[in-house]
Amino acid sequence: MTDDLVELVTTHGPGALFFILLANCLGMPFPTSLLLMAIGSFAGQGEMSLFPFVLAGLTGAVIGDQAGHLLGRLGGRLIIARLAKQPRARATFERAERLIWRWSGPGIYFSRWLLAPLGPWVNLATGISGYPWLRFALWDFFGLATWIGLYVTLGYVFSGSVQRMAELSGSLTWLLVFTLLTLLLGWLLLRRWRAATLERLENRASDLQD
Repeated sequence: MTDDLVELVTTHGPGALFFILLANCLGMPFPTSLLLMAIGSFAGQGEMSLFPFVLAGLTGAVIGDQAGHLLGRLGGRLIIARLAKQPRARATFERAERLIWRWSGPGIYFSRWLLAPLGPWVNLATGISGYPWLRFALWDFFGLATWIGLYVTLGYVFSGSVQRMAELSGSLTWLLVFTLLTLLLGWLLLRRWRAATLERLENRASDLQD
């Protein structure tokens, strides 16, 4: 499918990328990250101008995500009713909902590129749950810019070996996930240790006053 999408974009230009990323953000399972790497590779070899494609792709992705959010706001009850009949879809939706309410903006940001399969579900969940639109729009934009910028840059820099980079992209994603989880765990442990230390100090101060 990637070859077909690449041919479509090289034939019809930035407009084709606009609609592909828009559809992808609405839930169509296109291999868009590999497509972005291919576009970066072509630009690195001087075969196309990069800026129009980045602008068109980012615009299409933003509109797709905003449409998903609006759909959640307008059709929340109907969507929830339909999800109740599909246990797997319901479980995925609940994961997306937990993500946004536990991690708020950063959860939306990482669902744009690091946890991309949850992206369309996060859009619906933010709309259904009444998550503040402006906050969603800002985190969404920065996440999409990171996603498009990351993969286009990888393709551009490694334009001579983009196929090899495509094979490594899955491993890179899991490496980033592992690194972020490690940092998060360390931060939580440090926070708990500081809270426990502060509590001991307060208890000691209270004992001295008594």
